[in-house]
Amino acid sequence: MDQEMVAKVLQSLKTNLKDASLSSLTGDASSLTVVPLQGGYLNEVFRVTSADGSQSCVVKVFLPHAKFAGPSVPLETDRCKRQHEASDYIRSLILDCCEASIFCDDVNNILCLRDFPEHKVWQDDLMTSCDLHLGGKLVDALVSLHSQSHVTRLGQAGFAKLKEQFSLLPKLMELQHSYTFVKPFQPNHRDNKPCDEKVRVKVDEVIHDAVVIKAMQLAEDWLLQENATCLIHGDLHSGSVLGKSAGQDIKIIDTECARAGPEAFDVARLVCSYVLLYHYHHQKTGQGVGSSRCDHTQLMADTVDLICITLSRYMEGMSKALQENFDKHLVWKQILLFMGIEIIAWISGPMSLTCLESFPEAQIFCLNTALRLLHRQTLSLDARGVSQLIHDSH
Repeated sequence: MDQEMVAKVLQSLKTNLKDASLSSLTGDASSLTVVPLQGGYLNEVFRVTSADGSQSCVVKVFLPHAKFAGPSVPLETDRCKRQHEASDYIRSLILDCCEASIFCDDVNNILCLRDFPEHKVWQDDLMTSCDLHLGGKLVDALVSLHSQSHVTRLGQAGFAKLKEQFSLLPKLMELQHSYTFVKPFQPNHRDNKPCDEKVRVKVDEVIHDAVVIKAMQLAEDWLLQENATCLIHGDLHSGSVLGKSAGQDIKIIDTECARAGPEAFDVARLVCSYVLLYHYHHQKTGQGVGSSRCDHTQLMADTVDLICITLSRYMEGMSKALQENFDKHLVWKQILLFMGIEIIAWISGPMSLTCLESFPEAQIFCLNTALRLLHRQTLSLDARGVSQLIHDSH
């Protein structure tokens, strides 16, 4: 752990933390416990806890580069202010559905956040259980965010103001673009990460498929700012959500990529993460009891239901909220297309889902799902049909 960074974090708390209920966190450093949190690939994240454990907060340090790559991948430190403003904006639309900032230290690029120690990362939860009610609550939050920030609700002037407030951060956008649309589809994709050769052979087939190439180009066009329709999270997946089954509470986190964009992008990235987990559970079926005592057969079925609920509830919710202003046919086509591209990017590109790394067969099934989605995106396919298509990829 970088002690210089820890000292900077503690000094920032001492200077900026004014919340009386967290006063113990501004005391002497020797009375505080600082623990790095796992999972951040762009930033350093710590939990700071008082000596008696009664008070805690989460502190996020926004580096001038991507944490996973070092100085070779520079990023805007304005991400700190962006996450602070995006979370506040989302909370103004949907109370308590998003992480809450305590303070933003834009001098040191440090964001202090409320701690939710009883919540679990949604992705971790989905490895061993699947709360469909929590999944539904997440969809409802997305519908509220997208519909209330929609260009047809805000009007052209209001939407122009929103686009200005959440303007693109060029270096961050370049990183996302490279990891989704460039590196996974290059002939030298084998350089992206270690991967079983039979998976790479399948990738060779996928990236040379004419339908996939056209879909990738169309997806890039849809992400242009002139095609934006609402405020999107920008990097929504099961790892950027916290959930607590008791009380049925969800918190959307890591909003630093928030920007104006197409509503379908958030939904597609979220469902893509469910698809990857579905194929993981399928691979584990039959291995199930073990030390984790997971019934992967049941989890596989539950994940299919989660996918179906997410897609159908989102489309129904947006149609009800925006009525004739919601182009359901276009959005549905966009969701399927973005899903296909995202799945390919996760398997072929530098991004990785740890639980899939040792299962090349599951990775190939993921690629089969992507191909089937992209080849059938123009056909009439409802949410249940998509779920069946994913299941039939085996």
